[in-house]
Amino acid sequence: MLNVSPIRAESLGERLANELRRRIIVGDLAAGTRLVEEEVAESFRVSRGPVRDAIKILRAEGLVAGTGRNVAVRSLTEADIDELMALRESFEVLAVERAIATSREALTRDLAAALVDMDAAVADRSSTAFTAADIRFHSAFFHAAGLTRLSVVWNQFRPTIEGLLYASGKRMDDLAPSAREHHDLAALIAAGKVAKVRAELHRHLQKTRSRLHSAVPSPPPQKETNR
Repeated sequence: MLNVSPIRAESLGERLANELRRRIIVGDLAAGTRLVEEEVAESFRVSRGPVRDAIKILRAEGLVAGTGRNVAVRSLTEADIDELMALRESFEVLAVERAIATSREALTRDLAAALVDMDAAVADRSSTAFTAADIRFHSAFFHAAGLTRLSVVWNQFRPTIEGLLYASGKRMDDLAPSAREHHDLAALIAAGKVAKVRAELHRHLQKTRSRLHSAVPSPPPQKETNR
């Protein structure tokens, strides 16, 4: 009998949340759009249970607000991106420092595996595959750190970060520079140079933050009013 963890199937509510999240991030669902349970259920041909689950997920991520029939889409602004990335950096720094101290060899192996996929994505010029490898690379910090609560927090915000990366990745003409940054970061981690890892991670995430700003749809121009 293999000693493995059971594979958790993604629920219908999670799949619906994924689709709604994508539409919110790219601007297909504008800020203020009301998400009425029965209307969403009818549109996606599902029962209202998965819709409630999806809305609960999106509310926890800060992408919708309100309750009952008053649930509405929240806009993702540059300030939201800045807040999300500041939180992300604090989570990642804590995770990677812990992982270097307790599981550096395992983390190095996981990062190397992610880099193989990243390099293949660069060769194929696939921003979608690159983003998947990018998320796998950074998620390895939390897996190696072994801090349950920190992983829970990361998993709560990871879908929004991933969605933003997918949206901004479509505008990324050259994936190679980002891949080199990940290789440099992995080398510093393998060498156990914590201070340099912290500095390089900060620089890398600041560049990512600037790129994610491009994924946020511009607000509609305000109509001029006659005085």
